[in-house]
Amino acid sequence: MSNFATPLPLELSPSWTFDGDDGSWSSFALTVGSPAQSFRVFPSTSGSEVWLPLPQGCQGILSGVGDCGDLRGVNAINGTASSGFQTNVSSTWDLIGIYDLAAEQNLFDNISGQYGLDRVSLELLTESNNNSSATVDAQTVAGFASGDLWLGSLGLGTAQANFTVQNENVPSLLETLKTQNLSTSLTVGYAAGAAYASPADYGSLILGGYDQSRNDDNITISLGGADNQTLGVSVQNILAENTIDGTVSLFQQPAPLIATIDSTTSQLWLPQSLCDLFASAFGLTYDSVTGLYLVNDTIHNQLQQSNPTITFTIGPNTTETDSINTNIVFHYAAFDLQAGIPIYNSSTNYFPLRVAANESQYTLGRAFLQEAYIFVDWERQGLTIGQVVHQNTTKNIVPVLPPSNNGGGGGEALSSGAIAGIAVGASVGIVSAVGILLFCILGSRRRRRRMAEDDADQKPEIETADAYMAESKSDAYLTELDSKHVRPQHELMSEQVHELAEENKRSEMMGTPLAEMADQPVGSELEDSSDFADKKKQHEVFELP
Repeated sequence: MSNFATPLPLELSPSWTFDGDDGSWSSFALTVGSPAQSFRVFPSTSGSEVWLPLPQGCQGILSGVGDCGDLRGVNAINGTASSGFQTNVSSTWDLIGIYDLAAEQNLFDNISGQYGLDRVSLELLTESNNNSSATVDAQTVAGFASGDLWLGSLGLGTAQANFTVQNENVPSLLETLKTQNLSTSLTVGYAAGAAYASPADYGSLILGGYDQSRNDDNITISLGGADNQTLGVSVQNILAENTIDGTVSLFQQPAPLIATIDSTTSQLWLPQSLCDLFASAFGLTYDSVTGLYLVNDTIHNQLQQSNPTITFTIGPNTTETDSINTNIVFHYAAFDLQAGIPIYNSSTNYFPLRVAANESQYTLGRAFLQEAYIFVDWERQGLTIGQVVHQNTTKNIVPVLPPSNNGGGGGEALSSGAIAGIAVGASVGIVSAVGILLFCILGSRRRRRRMAEDDADQKPEIETADAYMAESKSDAYLTELDSKHVRPQHELMSEQVHELAEENKRSEMMGTPLAEMADQPVGSELEDSSDFADKKKQHEVFELP
């Protein structure tokens, strides 16, 4: 790597459309296979792979939906409509077999995918607006037919894929991009966009840096471990104003609630008690068939006129209340969503709320990221979060180098901007000055810690965004929250072990049907034509760590 110039961050191109069966979400453009097949996908903060809809998902009761493929983000091939990823058309497709989609098993049971390796190209934005892409071969790709996952997804994690029929792990897309000197570092800056903004705000996705102009009033917290692949935060309070019940607290918990930020799902998955408070404040009606909270026309008009606001107070991933937090404010428009096929036959107003079965399902989905900007530094295990700034006119993309960059080709990693990021250093003199300053800061902190240890009631110091920026310069990001860090129960590790799909899952491979046709499958059976099919039962199946 020392012989190569430091690459610039990759700014992924939105598809310039809003997609989804449960809302209008800003999707991103990529191609897979040879010849290339084009898709619109959603970023996944919990996954590390590329997931794509298969043609089988448009069969069964959806066979009469002429634009089923387009609804699922599948673009036409040479002017001919496509209903899904056609593995048999790609000359670079290397089939592995049918495995569980482990990253989302916590929220949706019995989802399996047809796994293989193939070429993946990410479409990029450039200053000259010329077509550009970042292409890597032999990446983990899974095809699915389930209705629970309507569009495909682009994994933003770094966990390697482990299959029981292969001897070697498959690196994540982010890791491959960095290894091949296409991306600066294992960092991600992401905002989901907002169709309701004026003008419409398309999503922002940066690999190897972040967009400083997108973020305001942020905090940085530790993710709590080198192998952690879960974006855990605490919800400290939820306050709603101008609701049907007036100004009310929607958070009546004895302690902060530990939740995972996961853009793979659209909704907020919260305890029943909190969902009941939301339902009362917004006049919601629970649909036991789909599990969604609906809004009738009368209430819908009332809420649009009163325009309630909801403020989430977000803090570090600990059950202890602390003063380090940030507020993410939503207007009702962010939660004024419509669900359609395959959930309902026609567009139906609903509120993006779901009842979590247990603590492991507490999740802040894509709806939350409409108003929150996140910067994830997997190498330093830091998550920065703050209110997003809705705009498409100006950018300030800050590159972030890895914690150690001794190759000589690029600058030293330095901090810059309101977000916890590390911009490329300009000179050795600046680096030296920063190092001296850092030594003084850290020395002062050590003295403060020794003083704090004498006070039994003193809470451990919590890193702020500024502290994260300073300490990351020395490649010594201190995770002082580790002693009180609460790992979500469905935490993903740096190695993602895929279980072979059970026979009944392999034959079904289906998900949410149309509400009034609950007994019928969405699509048809997926066949496993893998060369490994006859060997599957000979291999041990490992559980997730």
